[in-house]
Amino acid sequence: MSSVKALESLKKFLDFSIKRGGFDRIFEKTKLISAGDGKCVAEMVVEKQHTNGFSTLHGGFTASAIDLFSSIAVLTHPKIFEDIDSGVGSGVSVDIHVKYLASAKIGDEIIINADTTKLGRNLAFLEVTMIRKADNVIIAKGAHTKFVG
Repeated sequence: MSSVKALESLKKFLDFSIKRGGFDRIFEKTKLISAGDGKCVAEMVVEKQHTNGFSTLHGGFTASAIDLFSSIAVLTHPKIFEDIDSGVGSGVSVDIHVKYLASAKIGDEIIINADTTKLGRNLAFLEVTMIRKADNVIIAKGAHTKFVG
């Protein structure tokens, strides 16, 4: 699958998820930059709606971003899906771990890098790194295991 096709399809998928009005609407300010071969990259600017009481990026938002963008990454893995528009889902979460390493404040630009590190018959192992763009500081690292069988 070409990365251009994957990116366009995933932009539609993300847009649909946001517009249906559920929890995913918190990602309306994220922008997919690239997708394909089991990877995806997104960017966003931290706004008030993404923050906690200390005006820094909310841990729940971070965990949700790790969940969503690793799920998008696995959708692009060539072993799973030839046609991303087929309607087949990305599987279900088995385990998610998040390490919160630094903070991000309102106005900070964030890069979200998701990667499929291993894809077995039934399980996908994914990693996500969230980086503060201005100084390349890692603000969070996530590990996500999904049942994809």
